[in-house]
Amino acid sequence: MAREKKPRREKSGNGMFAQFREGIRFLKAENPRAVPLAISSGVLAFLVIAIVGAFISGGTYLGVALYIVIGIATGYLTALLVISRSTNTAVFNKYADEPGRVGLVVGVLTRRSYKGSSQPVAVNPKTKDTVFRIVGPAGVVLLGDGGRASTQSLMEDERRKIQRVAQGVMVHMIYCSASGDGVPLKKLESAVKKLKRSLNRNEIRAVQNRLSAIDTRFKMPIPKGIDPMKIRQSRKMR
Repeated sequence: MAREKKPRREKSGNGMFAQFREGIRFLKAENPRAVPLAISSGVLAFLVIAIVGAFISGGTYLGVALYIVIGIATGYLTALLVISRSTNTAVFNKYADEPGRVGLVVGVLTRRSYKGSSQPVAVNPKTKDTVFRIVGPAGVVLLGDGGRASTQSLMEDERRKIQRVAQGVMVHMIYCSASGDGVPLKKLESAVKKLKRSLNRNEIRAVQNRLSAIDTRFKMPIPKGIDPMKIRQSRKMR
């Protein structure tokens, strides 16, 4: 009897390289110049390291080989950094006017020093305004997704709730809007990072646990628009 062929396992599309390929594909569609720029930057970084290394090492075989290896690594990381920044910029530009857009920035910040969820903690179903909450070195940061006037009441309600269970913790409120009365989406990450530090790692964990323990709203749906959880980016992307 002929042996039955075993079904091939489908390759996982959730790996780092798969996500990186998707990022490149997205970037080519949104900004075709970004990939050639990244490659050029990587090659330039390699050449600089290799040439400088050749002079420093006096042209010895071992020295030149060592600096070539260092140049390759530096060129790769340089190209990756350019692609990462360009991808983030392209994503932010594309979804700058979509409901739920702040979740994209929350997803980036919570891969680093901040803790939180890409789901909003407060939603106005009529206006589609949302409020996201993250906890990090600056304390608690509330990010309003909408105009200042329409999200102010939501932000104030969340601020009062936080202060009842985390007294003394700094609460920052930042409004994200492309209409001029708030911070544009592409500058939101930078605005959060500029906030003054007030908590250490242990305090961040304690505050986040205290807020999560009383928070039963994580299942609140994002209004119709983009879903940040469906937009994949490389884990190395910034």
